[in-house]
Amino acid sequence: MRNTFVAAVALLLAATAASSAADIGAIRFKAAPAATVYSWTGFYIGGNVGGGMASSRFDDPCFYCSSATPAGGFFTGGAQVGYNYQFGHGLVGIEADVNGNSGFKGSQIGGDDSRAMKVGVKADTSGTIRARAGLVVDNVLAYVTAGAAWANVRQTGVEFDNFFGSPTFGSPTGITANGSGVLWGGVVGIGVEYALDSNWIVGGEFLHTMYQDSDATIRRADGSGVCSGRPVDACAIRNQLTTDVARVRFSYKFQ
Repeated sequence: MRNTFVAAVALLLAATAASSAADIGAIRFKAAPAATVYSWTGFYIGGNVGGGMASSRFDDPCFYCSSATPAGGFFTGGAQVGYNYQFGHGLVGIEADVNGNSGFKGSQIGGDDSRAMKVGVKADTSGTIRARAGLVVDNVLAYVTAGAAWANVRQTGVEFDNFFGSPTFGSPTGITANGSGVLWGGVVGIGVEYALDSNWIVGGEFLHTMYQDSDATIRRADGSGVCSGRPVDACAIRNQLTTDVARVRFSYKFQ
């Protein structure tokens, strides 16, 4: 009887130990939870700030028989809004932005003549509508972008007396070449972005933009044209504007 009791107790202890070992093993080798994968899909809105170079080419219909190609730096800042769609490691999206810009560098044409003209161009506001396509590696995005660009451009020209011995040297003659309007063009660029968390994104971007030509008619103070034998609209200073911009950007992505 005693031997039977001892055997039963030993069997119970062995079963308990085996069960505890199984539980410990199950806990020890339990799989870790899967890591959260960042998704770039969604709408976003944000801001940008940067600088660039603006290059203009001014040509005239041989009234001054001269041209000028001033280039200079400027500052820019604005806002963007867009949508991304991620598929695997690929991404496509669309974005629109609008920016305010500082002044561009001016120049003069006809510098060797007794009369010359100070010319300039300025785009106070500009923007783009672009497609984006890129490669995603976790929370890093590298992309290319291209689309349409616009700018509210104001072109100016003021003729002045350029004869050194004249008592009115440097004074305006009353002849001007002014024009303004919205110009369209094309834009291409590259960029990289980094997602700080599920909402905030920072990045950098480079954009090259070329706008359509613009004309500013050369007129006397009374509004009449100055080119003999030509229609008024054919007597104009032509300008072609190109910009290169590098900027940093930050965005908030909605869940």
